[in-house]
Amino acid sequence: MKTLHFWPIAWTLVIFSAVVFTFDILAGLLFPNWWVMQNLYEFLLPGFTFISWGTFFLGLVESFIGGFLTAALFVPLYNYFISREAPKVAPTMKPVGEHH
Repeated sequence: MKTLHFWPIAWTLVIFSAVVFTFDILAGLLFPNWWVMQNLYEFLLPGFTFISWGTFFLGLVESFIGGFLTAALFVPLYNYFISREAPKVAPTMKPVGEHH
């Protein structure tokens, strides 16, 4: 099995979390009853309150850091467990006339 490389996974999770955060904030601005995500971000991200430019950028940085920390935990754990798995290679068989 292949191991995961840290930086591609880290950048993927960082960008994904930042994009999701930004879309949720835009949805909160467009739909005032979008209070579930607003309350969740206020609970999960220290210092974030809905909404000002300062707290938006604070939340964006915190979601960026959260994506990076997720990769920092996930990639080594995955690589550790995938390396422990026994290789599943079938034994090779020789034709009858080639015994040595």
